Amino acid sequence: MTAKTIVAPSKPALKRPALYKVIFFDDDVSTFQAVINIAVKYFNKNEDEAYEIAFRVNARGSEVAGIYSKDIAKTKINLAKKELEKMGYPLKIELFESI
Repeated sequence: MTAKTIVAPSKPALKRPALYKVIFFDDDVSTFQAVINIAVKYFNKNEDEAYEIAFRVNARGSEVAGIYSKDIAKTKINLAKKELEKMGYPLKIELFESI
């Protein structure tokens, strides 16, 4: 009796999904507290982290709020923009591919 070698099909190599930066941009209308509230509510930041983000947005003109997969980032941005619109704040939140 001879032994047969069985070759299992190889698993396809899986790639990690691309990551995207969510960036807040400063404006002259949105309040410091509005930026903090959005960072806490939609981007899972604690009060201290949210304060740092708001401070940097004000001081530098922009700041990364988080890095997520594309679908998650888009969902978070859409929810945040809807709330900002209801409150009357034009805070610009954009998505950029991370390197």
